[in-house]
Amino acid sequence: ALETETANLSNYILPLHHTLESWGDASTYQGIYSLQQPVIEPIYDTRQAEAMFLTWAKADPTLYSDIMYHDYLMANWEKTVYTESKVSGKFERFWFKSLHDGVTVNKVKAQKVSSFSMGAFMGTTSPKTEAGYTLILKPSYSVADGRFAHNGWMQELPHPVSKVAWDNYAAVSLATSQKLDVNNDDMVNVTVGETTLKLPVFVQPGLTDDAIVVEMGWGRKLAGPVGSNGGFDVNPLRTEAAALSQWIMSGAKIEKTDGYYELASTQEHHVIDLEHIAELIEERELVQDISIEDYKKNPNLIQDKRHHVFSITEEWKYEGVKWGMAIDMNKCIGCSICTTSCNVENNIPVVGKDQVALGREMNWLRIDRYYSGTAEEPKASLQPMLCQQCDNAPCENVCPVAATVHSPDGLNDMSYNRCVGTRYCANNCPYKVRRFNFFNFRDHVANGFYQADSTEFLHNPEVTVRSRGVMEKCTFCVQRISEEKELARKEQRDVDGSRVVVACQEACPANAIVFGDINQENGELRQYRDHKLGYHVLEETNVKPNVTYITKLRNTHTEESA
Repeated sequence: ALETETANLSNYILPLHHTLESWGDASTYQGIYSLQQPVIEPIYDTRQAEAMFLTWAKADPTLYSDIMYHDYLMANWEKTVYTESKVSGKFERFWFKSLHDGVTVNKVKAQKVSSFSMGAFMGTTSPKTEAGYTLILKPSYSVADGRFAHNGWMQELPHPVSKVAWDNYAAVSLATSQKLDVNNDDMVNVTVGETTLKLPVFVQPGLTDDAIVVEMGWGRKLAGPVGSNGGFDVNPLRTEAAALSQWIMSGAKIEKTDGYYELASTQEHHVIDLEHIAELIEERELVQDISIEDYKKNPNLIQDKRHHVFSITEEWKYEGVKWGMAIDMNKCIGCSICTTSCNVENNIPVVGKDQVALGREMNWLRIDRYYSGTAEEPKASLQPMLCQQCDNAPCENVCPVAATVHSPDGLNDMSYNRCVGTRYCANNCPYKVRRFNFFNFRDHVANGFYQADSTEFLHNPEVTVRSRGVMEKCTFCVQRISEEKELARKEQRDVDGSRVVVACQEACPANAIVFGDINQENGELRQYRDHKLGYHVLEETNVKPNVTYITKLRNTHTEESA
């Protein structure tokens, strides 16, 4: 069993099945019931939690079996869900259909909702605040309250705003940092009551002045080889005396102290040197956004600004399927779920904080964050960036061994066993989306934890596990494309681009990503490609990218119009 802080303080340790090893059910909405069934045999010597409770309730440990909760669940569904459904036929047929579908829907009467009364809040008063700074504690975006600290993919997920990975920090506004005379990575002492904690600083534009925001869930001492001793434990700062709420402490003190702590932020890893070509870079609008007022005045504003380049040679025409993608910037919320899903789908390794600090993270898909406006009231733009599968891919021209070539359906393919690691392709890519395996990272991180036999189950068997010295990048989930091609061959039909759902698209909660066949006339992707707000990043370089971005519309009011 994994040694944890809680386990060390316990007299008994009961290892339980993982969710993917367990039976279960849920009702997310009235009348809607879903079933959970195991997809893998238990890897370790663990037990089903609910079956343990059933065993204890009957005070007979010999009753436990691997199918105990399955039988209980099945019997309960027969008495409740099946009876409520009033369907004809035997229960076994209903049960197996529910297992197949994963969900069953029963018609139920709508229940009345009690009215909301404002009177209950009229007598409440705001708590008294003390002079000083306000400390705001919040669960970590990636590791929550620490429960995901042993998950390397979550540790290495860049924070959606700061882009810091593997750490927490004291976030302060620009004005507060100037008052304290601190910059990023400087150390400060944060004091609440009698407790003082030393933390690194991160200057966050848009944060309110005189506030300190720190994420919890870090600083665990026993969280396995991946999650132990990362970040800072800020739980000691939680005191009832200074609490405005469970997570907000008033009267905090902060002062600069000696020391320096490097925070690994991925935001600055792929910038272009501005010293010599600043004016040229400013003209290249990587992220497009306009106000609704400007769009109403001229709906063709974005198209008028686009660079239309022409070739002096005859261009290749893709007669059949040609794969492409569209990303709607109005829908994207920058949550980075696409990044994590891509990592899981494509066997992307964890590299560790030291390598992230060197710019060697392996994420195929990153979320770039751009600021405009002032530090006090910035406007943030978030842009998913991945391989653009360019028609005139500059990476292909410089590879001396033809390890990256173009496919008949428009993909920029990688041949891993042909790559000799010159990295010319990464140097020639204007989007900086190629990743190089400087080490065998599965052996390099956490004392070889990811080389253990049990971690082999993490790997997608449809995707090659890359080795040291090999370049890699987004493949548009070529394994899923191949699956559709094989299915189309068996069914004796044409390949249907709308049937292919790539990993990032499948995971996106906002449906901001669309994937499919560019040549499919009535396809959803074609509508995005022809959209008046559509554009391609760095299209003036004539690389002909195949990822279309939809310009972000901002519904803002200027002081003049207000």
